[in-house]
Amino acid sequence: MRRYKVAYVGAVLAVGLGSVAVTFAYPDNEVLLMAVAYWVFAVLTFPSGFIASAIGLALLHMGLATPAETTVVVTPMFAVLGYVQWCRLLPAFYGTRQ
Repeated sequence: MRRYKVAYVGAVLAVGLGSVAVTFAYPDNEVLLMAVAYWVFAVLTFPSGFIASAIGLALLHMGLATPAETTVVVTPMFAVLGYVQWCRLLPAFYGTRQ
């Protein structure tokens, strides 16, 4: 079960940081890359990911961060929220052992 947890957190970090790394190669598509990363995050962390999405979109809308900076800020939030949801709360709710 530990490998699944590591794989999940690794996938979230790879998507977020990969999106930022690709932004250096294609700076004109920064918003598109952020949108793709957010869609993948939404799938991986549904429904608890709405909290991190709201924080990130508020930062972007208020002009406090660029799309790449927003992605860097919310990627750890998505990773923690998804980990807590899928690896802690659901197994505890359904009574399965880890």
